[in-house]
Amino acid sequence: MRKSSHEGFTLVELLVVITIIGILIALLLPAVQAAREAARRAQCSNNLKQIALAMHNYHAANQCLPPGGVHTGTTNATGYDLINWAISILPFLEQGALFDAYDCDLVNTHADNQPVLRTFVPVMICPSDNGTRVLQKPQQGPTSVDLAPGSYKGVAGKRWGSQNGYWDYPPYYETSQSHMKTRGALHMVGIGGHDVETLDGMRDGTSNTLLVGEYHTKTDLPRRTFWACTHSFHNLGTPQIESYTRIPDFTECDTINGDMFWQCHRAFASLHSGGVIQFALGDGSARSINPNIDGGLFEDLATIAGGEVVAGF
Repeated sequence: MRKSSHEGFTLVELLVVITIIGILIALLLPAVQAAREAARRAQCSNNLKQIALAMHNYHAANQCLPPGGVHTGTTNATGYDLINWAISILPFLEQGALFDAYDCDLVNTHADNQPVLRTFVPVMICPSDNGTRVLQKPQQGPTSVDLAPGSYKGVAGKRWGSQNGYWDYPPYYETSQSHMKTRGALHMVGIGGHDVETLDGMRDGTSNTLLVGEYHTKTDLPRRTFWACTHSFHNLGTPQIESYTRIPDFTECDTINGDMFWQCHRAFASLHSGGVIQFALGDGSARSINPNIDGGLFEDLATIAGGEVVAGF
């Protein structure tokens, strides 16, 4: 009579196998996360290329670039805000129906325009950005209105004062005519005698001129980017010399600079690996900029006709 034997794994052997599998997963997880972030970053770069192409198509149709924002008063009141660059290019992003829903004769946050401002537009959102799936009330401006988030800001120009002097802020426009060399491609128009810009007006070279760039923050989301909101810094930014304006954390930026929040409001920064900030340029390309870029060079890239010598970015 044969004796049957039942072979199997012992408890120790099972524990060893489980441990090995755990180690392999731990080793593979960073690679998987890195691959996912690379895909998100590529999608974000593609968004910027689409935005740049839409800008060029807008230019072909209108012989000019869209306004960074249209503002008709000398204060920063939202009642003077009209259309902006992001809404203007919607027909060239296959969003013609959304553009048609926006009444250009009404103020930006008018009740009739709010459905547009509350619409999530995928091309305006970077997958690496934080909290982009929920509506948010801004910390300043139209604080009672829930708005759709965005990840990209138009480049308004270069700050012309030591701490402030921005091309999105109406009270500064009294002296802006004496700082024309600091203007960018998408500054505010409507007051101060300023008009929209053209590609031919990019005397510094389209490949040396920043057009639209990323701003993400992992804290204080009410101060984030809002793609369709014309109010000042909500979809316009200013490359600045200070390195803290390239930190993707509004709270940290504001803490470092001693509560000069106006600088952080106009920051460019990203949550990509290494903090690289992607921009669409005037020539239609998309480039990544190291957050440790020389601050002076970063500022120079913001102007369209500043006469600076730009190289090595």
